[in-house]
Formats: sequence, structure tokens, C-alpha cells
Amino acid sequence: MCNDTYGCTICQDAHYIYPRREDGVVDYSQAVPCLCVRDKMARDKKKRLLSWCELPLASEGMTFENFKITPPFKQAHDAALRVVSGELKWLTLTSKPNTGKTHLAVAICRKWLENGKPARYAYVPLLMGELRRGFNDKENNYDKRFEMFLNVPLLVLDDLGTENPTPFVQETLDTIIDYRMMHDLALVVTTNLSISQLPDRIASRLRRYGEVVLMSGAEHKR
Repeated sequence: MCNDTYGCTICQDAHYIYPRREDGVVDYSQAVPCLCVRDKMARDKKKRLLSWCELPLASEGMTFENFKITPPFKQAHDAALRVVSGELKWLTLTSKPNTGKTHLAVAICRKWLENGKPARYAYVPLLMGELRRGFNDKENNYDKRFEMFLNVPLLVLDDLGTENPTPFVQETLDTIIDYRMMHDLALVVTTNLSISQLPDRIASRLRRYGEVVLMSGAEHKR
């Protein structure tokens, strides 16, 4: 069969090839994606990561490019970029509502996903309800989902402090934050409360292991 019958003459539409070592010898011990599918695989991976992240449906425009940088918000913006680069592991954004905290938190998620790294967004009151319902799940989804919130490379906890402060909620949040602290995993927190209004145990960890930025400007508009 002639080569021109194939869409890709490199892999002959097998989509995988055997690489060559530095000495020119073909390495038959492994197969790697061909160039003809590498870009598509990267795009598909980003789509899967985006779906898994569970960003809010109305957050498509929450990107760094759409964030208006004014003097009161520059420190928060710059700190968010440091989370993207890996220079900063923990970031807490505090302010009154509608000042762009969620915008920056989602923008961080989107940059992680663009770089092919898993990230997970969680609106704290809904997260607690979801985990509480998991106790009665016969398929044991509680354990799986809780482990995911513990171990995902980047976790965003949006609107911390608006949850119902029951013993279950407090213990769950303590566990998540302590675990991520002990395993050096990235964490972004937004809250309408001041850091001193959060539970002492959580507040002390956010102060000690990360940067806390007050966004004190007027209402942020995209």
C-alpha cells in the first residue's frame, strides 16, 4: 500500500511511533504519540481538566486578561501571578463582596489548567453539603471526593466563612487545610471576613504558611 493512502506518513495513522535514541537506534521498548495527534491530545487533556475543575458556569470571563488592575488591587493581582508561577503556595484574598476575589481565584485555576496541571474550585458552602451527603452514598463517593480535595495540586476554597459552622464543617475544613499544609500543596482562599474573624486554627495557618492580601478598593468591574 502506498504511503499517500495514509493521513500521516510518519505513523501511517497508528498515532504512535517508536522513538529513536541519541545513537539513532529505534527504541522498541516504548511508544510515544505521533506529531499528528500530539496537539489534539493536549487540547483534549485541557478540556478534561477544565470539566473536572468544576468552575462556576458564569466564570468564562474571569481571566487575568480581563482583570482591571488598579492600585488597590495590584498587590492581589501580583500575588495571584506568583501562585501561577509556583513562587507562592498559599494565598488568601480578603475583602468585602464584589471586589474581584473570585475573579482572581478562578483566573489562577484557568492558568493552572492551561499549563496542564489539575486544579479544583470549590464554593465552600456547597462543598460542605456535598461531603455531608456523601456519608449516605452506597458507592462510597464521600471517601473518593474527600481524598480528591485533600490531594489535588491546587485547591480553591471560595467564600470561606459563609458556611454553616457546625462541628462537621469545622472538622472537615481543618482536616483539608492541615493536610495540604503538611503535604505542601497549593491553596487559594477567598473570604468576605477579615482574617481575625476566621476560626483561630484556620487563620493561624493561612497567616503562617501563605500570604494574606486585603483587597480594599471599591467594587471591581470587569
